Amino acid sequence: MDEDEFRKHFMKKSVFKQANTLDQSYVPEKLFCRDDALKSLIFNYRRILEEENLSINCLLLGKGGVGKTATARYFGRNFKTIALEKDVNLFIEYFNCITFRSKSKIIREMLAKYTHGSGRGFSDDEALKLILKQLIREQGYMLLIIDEIHLLKSDEILAFLDIAETFGHQNAKLSILLISRTKDWMRIENEKILSRLNQKIPLKAYNYEESRQILEYRSDLAFKEYVLDPKIIEMIAEIVTSHKNMRHGIEILRKSGLYVDKEGLDRINADIIREASNEVYPTFRSDIIDQLNDQELLALYGIAQSLRNSDDPYTLVDDAYEEYQTICETYSIEPHVKMSFRKYVRNLNQLKIINSKTVRIEEAERGRHLEITLLDIPPSKLEELLIDIFDKKFS
Repeated sequence: MDEDEFRKHFMKKSVFKQANTLDQSYVPEKLFCRDDALKSLIFNYRRILEEENLSINCLLLGKGGVGKTATARYFGRNFKTIALEKDVNLFIEYFNCITFRSKSKIIREMLAKYTHGSGRGFSDDEALKLILKQLIREQGYMLLIIDEIHLLKSDEILAFLDIAETFGHQNAKLSILLISRTKDWMRIENEKILSRLNQKIPLKAYNYEESRQILEYRSDLAFKEYVLDPKIIEMIAEIVTSHKNMRHGIEILRKSGLYVDKEGLDRINADIIREASNEVYPTFRSDIIDQLNDQELLALYGIAQSLRNSDDPYTLVDDAYEEYQTICETYSIEPHVKMSFRKYVRNLNQLKIINSKTVRIEEAERGRHLEITLLDIPPSKLEELLIDIFDKKFS
């Protein structure tokens, strides 16, 4: 690559409007579908603004990709704004235990920030005392958010939650918000830790409508308006719902945008989403294909071929059935009736090889049809795999 070609890549138009809005660290201006969790946090921590010498400890709990970190950081940012309006000098500190693997590392990082000292020669308790004294001098208060808390030892977690008891409530100008995955927390929770928590706030996985709403908002922030068709967003929402992880959906958007920029394209299509999905979270298992009977394999080919013929991320069961009939004729196999074909579609859906849903036809008052898509593998790749199987089976 010479300099001119190198320069051309910088001159290419991007599909992104604001790529950083798809970064993991980005905290959105609007937080959807977490009102209950935010209200719980508000009702617990707002007492800090009304009462002196108060320490609150809460825990956000849930599986990965349910918005625990986004909820905590959104709350912290807006809580600080409210505190400033009420003339409360509130400091928000966020630590992820993936980076800070011990209580000592977190405390020394805070000590360096608030007292400009290295912490050498001080025990954790002595270093904490210096931090608390500095908060008193500045007439300040700290909300300490600790993510992936399960990576710390139980006694270290208890020491954080016990700060008010250890140093006296009149000196503990500090409250704590912990974040953990449910299964990880169950391993470390004990009676002492539980007794120090004001509230455990569980978060459930986003359902389809919630996922679609969030993805629409984030894609509007990230991309220019012509880049993503609503059907594509619906497809990603299906992936998020299937995996119960919003982080996968956001990462699929990011990777798809980077791909179309690199290839000089101006739109994200269904195949790009499938490739990105498999890269983010490889779920297509070819070993399941070996368990399908002949008719299910032929039905799956009909779906894949029908999707290839369509510009839409979804195909209809009638169109897929026509392609199924064609592939049956190609290999001199008697095609089954449409009712049986629908049964094969249901079986494939239950195995999560495809995704199907019944949709109302807008033009007809009572009409409905079945839409089908592939989430984890492009139709062309699936076709290649199936043709290879058919050639061995039927030729």
